[in-house]
Amino acid sequence: MNFETVVEEVKGGFELVSSRAQGAAEASFKTLVKANDVVVGGVQGLVKTHTEAGKALLDAGLSSFDKAKTDGLMAVVANPIVYLPSGKDTIVDAFSDTVEAFTKTGEKLVKVIVTGYESIANEIAGIKPVKKKAKKAVKAA
Repeated sequence: MNFETVVEEVKGGFELVSSRAQGAAEASFKTLVKANDVVVGGVQGLVKTHTEAGKALLDAGLSSFDKAKTDGLMAVVANPIVYLPSGKDTIVDAFSDTVEAFTKTGEKLVKVIVTGYESIANEIAGIKPVKKKAKKAVKAA
């Protein structure tokens, strides 16, 4: 074996490793982008849920305050329970929506990460992904 043959073999091996590393880096980036989309979507849903709940609680509080102001101090002292805002259902619903959003976002995130990990592992191993064949639509005669 001469020196040129060794250099060519090393060069070929380096090019193979380099291309696989580049493919793994691209797969990693795509996975991070997908994971970011999942997390951002989950956070946006939570913000919307909590904003709506906050507005409902504020409206209930203002309504109770207006009622207390209209009825007067003596009516409030006589029966203060009537003037408390009702927001229990709003808070419970917001909490339930939060738990559901965390669960769904977590499931989606795990799916994205597992798929990304498999894609990166396949790139490093040099395994090409199998493309799914499109199903042909069958027309009724």
